[in-house]
Amino acid sequence: MAEGYTLNQAVHAKRLSGGKVIFLDQHSAEDLQFVREAYGYEALERGWFREGNRLFCFNGALSNESAQQKLQDESPPGVLEVPPPPLPEGPLTRELFTMEDGTTVRWIRHPGVLPASSQPYWRHHTALFEIKRKDPSFAAYTSIMSFASLEGADGKLRIFGPGGIRWIDYPSEAAAISDALDMSLAVAMKIQVVGTPNGGNKIAVFGDKRHKAAALRSIFAAFERLGFIVTSADLGLSLKDLERHALPVAPTSVVPLGVYQNGIPSAVVTADASYAGLEAMAEALPGSPALSTLTVSLQGCGEVGYRLAQHLLENGTMVKIAEPCKETCSTLQLECRQAFASGQAEFIKDPDAIYDIAADIFCPCALRDILTRGTLERLLRAGVRIIGGPANNLFPNQTDGPWLFHEAGLPVVPYEGIGAGGVTGVAYSVMTGVFGRCPFAISEKIQMIRDYVARILRWSKRYDLPPQVISDRLLFRSTLRRRVLNQMQTDHIIERLRRAFQSGNHLHEQALVQEYTKKGLFYGEGRFQEGGWKFL
Repeated sequence: MAEGYTLNQAVHAKRLSGGKVIFLDQHSAEDLQFVREAYGYEALERGWFREGNRLFCFNGALSNESAQQKLQDESPPGVLEVPPPPLPEGPLTRELFTMEDGTTVRWIRHPGVLPASSQPYWRHHTALFEIKRKDPSFAAYTSIMSFASLEGADGKLRIFGPGGIRWIDYPSEAAAISDALDMSLAVAMKIQVVGTPNGGNKIAVFGDKRHKAAALRSIFAAFERLGFIVTSADLGLSLKDLERHALPVAPTSVVPLGVYQNGIPSAVVTADASYAGLEAMAEALPGSPALSTLTVSLQGCGEVGYRLAQHLLENGTMVKIAEPCKETCSTLQLECRQAFASGQAEFIKDPDAIYDIAADIFCPCALRDILTRGTLERLLRAGVRIIGGPANNLFPNQTDGPWLFHEAGLPVVPYEGIGAGGVTGVAYSVMTGVFGRCPFAISEKIQMIRDYVARILRWSKRYDLPPQVISDRLLFRSTLRRRVLNQMQTDHIIERLRRAFQSGNHLHEQALVQEYTKKGLFYGEGRFQEGGWKFL
């Protein structure tokens, strides 16, 4: 077993048949904060609650017999195990419009029309949009957990969906839909970590990448007509791809380009924030060692991993890197020549061997679904003490995986926390584009990410719960709580836009798009004097 965490002695626990009772102190400010934020006032007033085989109880709230009985009952569902929503009024899908090139845009209003494998990922999403074309053949699924809103100079609130677009080798359209829904929730949860304008959008493209240029032009022309999408490059796409193929048709939809050109690439902030998160991880280990005294095994050296590797090497950390791209390896080796010559940095010949490399911290920056029972055993044998990095969806089984690693004594930092720099970069770019300057500092948000990682790890030790379980509780609850527009209001706005799209009256359509979406911040009366509209 790795040198991991043990239950903080400040919290008294008793093992009972079928689980563990953890006693909380109603006079402890930290216990009260934990219960309020993770389980709500109802749990606080009741005096007890359960998570998996852990029963949490304030002193005197339950007898030993009652606690034993509650542990024998069926385990309650996890916070992300959400039942399907009620059927909305009217059709479950609506056609919004068809572009001149044949691209169709459909509004999906309920998970009941999705493939069965994708339906559990709906989880209170606001809307899903399908953008499809037959020649070249592609399908792009734009999932919005909840809309963000900004007030224009004319006093009107306008909605938009900030996020990212990814194009990876999905095995099916259903896989792309599931990933879009899963990742838009992750975006919304990351936004809660840093407190930027609410939202949560992710676009997953399914198709042949040989037709990338034509597909991106069609997708972004549709986005620009919709008016509320704001996105940056994610897995499988680069900012150069978007600059070349998307920006010419969508000047208000791509960050940090076009009207947002004074913004900052999301990958830059993701890497900088991940480094701060790694510092917090190091401090959470026994003895609170400095990150510079540890060894980090780094999986992936793309835009984020490359900059993160540079930070680690500049600050004295020993780094073992798995990266299959020879060109990337050569470039980093050239830039950090002294680190490689001294042995501070080293490339792993077989990328899969990264799980077997002796290290204190394993930092995934590329692949998803990598934390399995098999890799757990390899990481433990390698002496890894803690896991955390900006790669998304580390567990193929999001329900059981966090518990598997936690029970083995190997903490895994939630990617929604350490990876929240990307949404910070998008928000900074949007604010700069709209207002001409951003009302918050990037450094302020990076500190919030560092503090969040530290708090989750502290609570994981104190309450003997997987970090991911605690983070899901905190962020999903706050995601739902922070919605500015409820489902009915959002449906009303999209329905009004649908009627305008269907009317055939382009002036009426443009007027409503400017009235309700972020396009009005650039083309309409809502624009700010110093905003990005001047770059149009």
